Amino acid sequence: MINLITAPQSIQEEIPQDDDGVLATQRAQELENAFKDGQLPQGFQIINDNLMYQTEAKDEDDPPPPIYIASRLDVKACTRDDSNCNHGRLLEFRDVDNFLHTWAMPCALLAGDGTAYREELLSMGLQIGPSQKARQLLTIYIQSSKPNARVRCVTRTGWHKHCFVLPDQIIGHQEKEKVILQSSSPNFPDYAISGTPEEWKKNVASLCVGNKCLVFSVSVAFASPLLDLLGIENGGFHLRGASSTGKSTTIFVAASVWGSRDYVERWRATINGIEAVAAAHNDTLLCLDELSQVDPDKAGEIAYMLANGAGKARADRNGASKKKAKWNLLLLSTGELSLADHMSEAGKRTKAGQEVRMVDIPVDNHIYGVFENLHGYPDGASFSKALTKACHTYYGDPARLFLKRLVDERDAAVALIEKFINDFIKAVVPPGADGQVCRVAKRFALVAAAGELATYFGITGWNQKDALNAAHGCFLEWLTSRGGIGPQEENVILSNVRRFFEQNGESQFTPWEAPQEHKTIKRAGFRRLDCGEVEFFVFPETFKSEIAKGFDPKLVARICVKHGLLREGSKGESTRSEQLPGMSKKTRCYRFTSKVLGDEE
Repeated sequence: MINLITAPQSIQEEIPQDDDGVLATQRAQELENAFKDGQLPQGFQIINDNLMYQTEAKDEDDPPPPIYIASRLDVKACTRDDSNCNHGRLLEFRDVDNFLHTWAMPCALLAGDGTAYREELLSMGLQIGPSQKARQLLTIYIQSSKPNARVRCVTRTGWHKHCFVLPDQIIGHQEKEKVILQSSSPNFPDYAISGTPEEWKKNVASLCVGNKCLVFSVSVAFASPLLDLLGIENGGFHLRGASSTGKSTTIFVAASVWGSRDYVERWRATINGIEAVAAAHNDTLLCLDELSQVDPDKAGEIAYMLANGAGKARADRNGASKKKAKWNLLLLSTGELSLADHMSEAGKRTKAGQEVRMVDIPVDNHIYGVFENLHGYPDGASFSKALTKACHTYYGDPARLFLKRLVDERDAAVALIEKFINDFIKAVVPPGADGQVCRVAKRFALVAAAGELATYFGITGWNQKDALNAAHGCFLEWLTSRGGIGPQEENVILSNVRRFFEQNGESQFTPWEAPQEHKTIKRAGFRRLDCGEVEFFVFPETFKSEIAKGFDPKLVARICVKHGLLREGSKGESTRSEQLPGMSKKTRCYRFTSKVLGDEE
């Protein structure tokens, strides 16, 4: 087991601080001053908390009544991104219950008749006049407002220079200008907070102790913001197990680090839908429940897309290329089938790259399914119910606390984690392991480091090495399920070859001893029994088109020779010249040994 890297007594000591908080106070005052209201556009007025428009009077003694546009709506700032594009307006208003709403609205929504932006404002509680004139004036008001304040906008959650952007909060140093998340929809119900950090620790995190899968999943939730800081690629973990074993409970517990139960998304979506969801979870955790709900024909493509961190390339109405959606994230998925098994329902097979990107972990190996320690509850169902209720009651604060500490102690934390990851890989990866194993081990190491860092920050209440041991255990579960430390292509090829002979060994191979007595449909070759051992003689074209389908036939042959499934020719070639029954002369063919029907190594 790994010797845990001991963090310094206070990483904070390594970060220079402002004297007496003077600079921080000055910066806050500057931001406050920046929001002093500018002048309203000509003709617009705020009267009794209503937005009105006064038309020019033809008769000064009898001015027309002002036109009612909407309840009070303040345009607080003009927004734009770092490249001075994506211009927008920061809107603020109170609904009928006096609740304050803020929305950084893209100016692009003002194009056309403005239905899209009005739908959002009405949904939030702004009262808009029913007349067409009121709707037109509202668009003019927003578009022509030029407040003094300027705000830098970002179009996705996550890291922006030295701060972390959430829909409801900006964590960290914002430099000269305030930063805000700008989106065509202001609704982010999933990023929510309920309860206190101590309540989450007591009622959720404490029940994870002694449950490897729960500790690991919570650690995955803390690991997502570290990807960008460390330059580590995206990836995912798929928790595979039978129905009603606690998989969904596990994913709800992980989601509670970031937000409410609505934080958990479903696989039941189109590729475009999941692309939008991924972009909305940049630098955070993406939870997708029930893999079986997605079209098996599209599952592999979606897994690749999520791990590659970019959506499809698209063209606009003029044929020019649109900007692709991009993201950094870790995916936590659940399902009764693995990605490979689900794709096989559509007649597809997984590639090694897909299985490396979305790691399949069997999680129901215990008497209580996913759970190992019920913490005094009589059965797994009772424990699952209590845990689900707790994570639906207390949520959201852990991620924010983690980010605040991470922002303050960023450089020291990154150096600490990098060393931790290297030590983890050296300790758990067997000698001679393929590069794919090392690649996946790095992701497990990141998760272990994130869980240990959250514990060091005082967020989880776990003991030191709880997260480390959970990640190590899940890594071993994956390695065992994978079938060894060799290249995954090798495992897949061997599995495909064995499957062909298991399914067709009787039906497509003519018995060597009495070929005339048997009519073989779709004959692939001959079958010979010699001293209790069976051998198969396969025609070359059948080998290429069926046994090696989807792979390089030469590669398949080399792997079969390497594992003793195929006999080489006299000069080391993969085919042999054999005198087959009923043939007038010798024919080249592939000669498979009885090992092709034996147990997998």
